[in-house]
Amino acid sequence: MESAAFSSPLSSGSGALPWGEYLRRLEYDGPLEATAECLRALCSAHLLAVPYEMLDTLDGTVPALDHAGIFDRVVRRRRGGSCLQTTPLLGEFLRTLGFEVSLVAGQMWRVSNEWWPHWDHLVLVVEAEGQRRLVDVGFLMLSPPAPLLIRDEPQELGGWRFRVVEEDGYRTVLRSGADGAWAPVYRFADRHLEVADYEWIVDFHRAAEDSPLAGTVLCSRTLPDGKLVVMGDNFLRARGGRQEIEYLADTAEAERALGEVLHGHPHLLAGAVAAWEKARANRRDSRRRMV
Repeated sequence: MESAAFSSPLSSGSGALPWGEYLRRLEYDGPLEATAECLRALCSAHLLAVPYEMLDTLDGTVPALDHAGIFDRVVRRRRGGSCLQTTPLLGEFLRTLGFEVSLVAGQMWRVSNEWWPHWDHLVLVVEAEGQRRLVDVGFLMLSPPAPLLIRDEPQELGGWRFRVVEEDGYRTVLRSGADGAWAPVYRFADRHLEVADYEWIVDFHRAAEDSPLAGTVLCSRTLPDGKLVVMGDNFLRARGGRQEIEYLADTAEAERALGEVLHGHPHLLAGAVAAWEKARANRRDSRRRMV
């Protein structure tokens, strides 16, 4: 079945989503069938086309979690999104193709070498050709850039190695770069989630003082061999198994970095730079109030 002739029960009728528009957003015109190769191609197309971005949260915008609202944001307005948006949208589309899909919670590993106390990441577990794979299209940092077989064996993906192991009763994604050292990315659960199970995440991150998502510009773009990430004043380049971090000292440097991350989405750049300036000003005001 080719995408140009795509039809499904959700492509017409009341409350339907026109998935042909989604495929054009991904610039995908390949086969559409419940196979491992199709899953890989769709996952890659989504990651390369849709950035991770939450640029409007600094203005108090509450993200839509319903499929129609997410579709409008990502497809019609050519925005990016977080795991709460892009991951459920892809999962819904995969179901229309006949894949068995579960939307499950993930818990992130922190740079302080401990687990973030909240299970507030979303990933997909997808079965294709009798094997289960992890699919993640909504992670800020470096994660598997293609469906990852859920098994304890190294898998080379874009210059990085990933594997899934059992640790402390949870399936845990590990990543290794050029140095050969394995480190956790996140671990994930089994239970399928509906919107009511994870809508608390929005309110939590809007209110929590220690939330890494509140008051900081976060955006990233997946590359064939890694990822570009702007996280506040830091610009991370993760490519070919190696990572380097650049400090963004001023607006000009931030605009250059954000321009790289938002390549293909020039309509988002001015708003991203304004958000970066606002976030930096807010941090400076906070520091002044503390001294």
